[in-house]
Amino acid sequence: MEFAYSAAQTALAADIAALFDQHPAPRRLRAYADAGAVAFDAELWQALAEQRWPGLALPASDGGRGLGAEELTLAAYEAGRALAPVPLAATLLAGEALAAQPALRQTLAAGALRAALCLPAPGCAVPAVSVSAGRASGALAPVPDGLIADVVLCADAAGNAWLVDLRGAAQRRPLATLDLAHTAAQIVLDGAPAIALGPVDGWRDRAAILHAFEQLGGAQRCLDLAVAYAKERYAFGQPIGAFQAVKHKLAALHVEIELARANAYFGAYALAESTPALLAEAAALARASATDTYLLAAQESLHVHGAVGFTWACEAHLHLRRARALEAALGSAAQWRAWLIGTAAA
Repeated sequence: MEFAYSAAQTALAADIAALFDQHPAPRRLRAYADAGAVAFDAELWQALAEQRWPGLALPASDGGRGLGAEELTLAAYEAGRALAPVPLAATLLAGEALAAQPALRQTLAAGALRAALCLPAPGCAVPAVSVSAGRASGALAPVPDGLIADVVLCADAAGNAWLVDLRGAAQRRPLATLDLAHTAAQIVLDGAPAIALGPVDGWRDRAAILHAFEQLGGAQRCLDLAVAYAKERYAFGQPIGAFQAVKHKLAALHVEIELARANAYFGAYALAESTPALLAEAAALARASATDTYLLAAQESLHVHGAVGFTWACEAHLHLRRARALEAALGSAAQWRAWLIGTAAA
């Protein structure tokens, strides 16, 4: 079986990549950090909304583009590659959760409904909400993009998923985080409206696949940065990329990224098929592989840059921060592998 995107899908990815290039993130992330401001690029989000990217998989009748799950992974990949300070992946997932809410779908497609995720790692408990008569209460932390989100996809203690409206009964407090692209928050709910979404496992698996593509995009960007620097940085009269130690490091990283890409593509296929057992297996493989690969790519890119990599001007350390934050968002690679092994042995 061939896992590959079509020419039309590749062109779609090029379109959103060009949009991200028009709003380069590293400079903005440094400015947000220096000013102590929330990491959110309102101009970029508006540009995405004007081109109906938040409603990528929503019907055209709701203001969306009417595309499928595979296109969601392409958007997540480019967002991760660009370090885009917008909650695109979470909002795309929320769009899938609003199948029976046409009014909210239209709001989301227009960019007026931003989403955040706070879902448990497999086999682990996280702060959960309690829901009674369609009203959610409890505390959630950490919630990436929680300060700017209008809804949050979360879970209760019984393992059910809920989409909770944050525009009313919700108190938010910023939390310190390594990630400069997505500001985290603690959210305290007191009777906030909530929509039931069924078992949380399927939603966590969908989120894991989208996160895996974010991680894959970030890993590819780290490799591209390292290769470019290895060509322009000279030592002993030649580019450092000519030295075997650097050359082999970059070649090995390329292999790791391609292996992670294969697992992520399996995840894209499973997301489109939406078969629970296949989705669970693919999510675990894609997530575990992409988590390790993004961390490795960020570290190796930092090493290739040498002392420059540790300066405020270098993009590599921004990716290392993001890699660590994404690892914590849905559980480590070890947790996903342990879950996969346990499932296979059962």
